[in-house]
Amino acid sequence: MGGKSYYCDYCCCFMKNDLNVRKLHNAGISHTAAKATYMRRFEDPKKVLAVESTKKPCKRFLAGYCRFQLFCNFRHYSDKQMKQLEKIVRQLKKKRSKKKRNPQVTRKCNLPPSLQPIDMTKLKQTNWDLNWG
Repeated sequence: MGGKSYYCDYCCCFMKNDLNVRKLHNAGISHTAAKATYMRRFEDPKKVLAVESTKKPCKRFLAGYCRFQLFCNFRHYSDKQMKQLEKIVRQLKKKRSKKKRNPQVTRKCNLPPSLQPIDMTKLKQTNWDLNWG
């Protein structure tokens, strides 16, 4: 009985497709570190900069390898990378401030009649003495 294998995208490895094996793998340190590394890509740059700027550089990582990876208490970014991160945060801030200064107002002529603002002069001219039905 061969059974199918399960592939872990975070760790790039195959394992037996068994619930207990998967749970054990997902609880492991290597999987947790690989998942944290993957999810780090999608974090807000402003948040990453705030966290990493408070840390001191990691001597092990700068020497070549730090076994603690993202769980290390020290920074794994070089000074050049930190400057690039600051630049990205500034650009995002500038982009957000431009949006706040120039709000895009939808034109009334492009809206369907049900979404156009109510014109009180037309409402006053309406004949309400109509017979329905």
